[in-house]
Amino acid sequence: MENLTIYETPELQSPRMILGFTGWMDGGRVSTGTVNYLNEKLAAPKFAEIASPEFYILNFPVSTLPITLLADGERAFVSSISPMEFSAIFRPHTEIEDGVIREVRFQRNEFRYSKSANLVLFLGEEPHIRWTEYCDCIFAVARQLQVQEFYFVGSVASPIPHTRDPRIRASVASEALKERLKQFDIGFADYQGPGSVVNLLAQRSVDEGVEMSNLVLDVPHYPFLDMPTYPKSMLKAISVLSRLLDLDLSLSDLIAAADTTEDRLNEVMGENKEFNELVKKLEEAYDSEEAAGSEELLRRLIDGIDLSGGEGQD
Repeated sequence: MENLTIYETPELQSPRMILGFTGWMDGGRVSTGTVNYLNEKLAAPKFAEIASPEFYILNFPVSTLPITLLADGERAFVSSISPMEFSAIFRPHTEIEDGVIREVRFQRNEFRYSKSANLVLFLGEEPHIRWTEYCDCIFAVARQLQVQEFYFVGSVASPIPHTRDPRIRASVASEALKERLKQFDIGFADYQGPGSVVNLLAQRSVDEGVEMSNLVLDVPHYPFLDMPTYPKSMLKAISVLSRLLDLDLSLSDLIAAADTTEDRLNEVMGENKEFNELVKKLEEAYDSEEAAGSEELLRRLIDGIDLSGGEGQD
């Protein structure tokens, strides 16, 4: 397969594969963070990779300036976006040192393995194009190593409070796969909207003889706070995977990171009255299991919070 390079064939016994992707469903970096954490914890060496340039748009031509409508009180105004800023999203990362080009780095799609845990770990960036061929590469590795179980870990921003345990919901390609997941306090998703390459993998998994479970966790939706990572949901994901796959891992460092993040958010609650009131409302909705019915209201409340030191401050 021309877009797949396998450097070695690990000696594994029908391993399971855990997948993480940047981009879609990586809120709080739970998807990529989970796989990266396992890669480091298990000292997993790379054994294969997908040739990246074939699956990405590297240059997005902008013939007219895209625009953004911004609200300022009761006024709306148009702000232009630089074509360079827009197209920079798609281009490979380049490093130049004292005039010398040191690196041109494309998207990475790497397979690693752990013999002790009998795991294959895949970390990639969701492809822009040629989804079918991209999936072919993943299934080719699975066939060579006789992988029969896939587990994707992802996350979505949700109106849940940081003071509660993140919920985890699954989607599967077969009704038969649900019974095992129910034993691990995993709910099941209802969703209609844009899909991802993960959905295509799951749909094809039936014909490939692979049992695939997509596990998606909530992360708090606090757009007014800079929270690029959310270790509490990573901790929940890895804890569930450890039980599902009988992994023996010490998670003390991840527990400490989750506690630190929660302590910082609690400090903000103590300093800002509006944020404190919002968290209390989110807790009430979470505890009464009515979050779905009041989600739109909660999102409006979240978007209305001002942490700049205005009226919401004590």
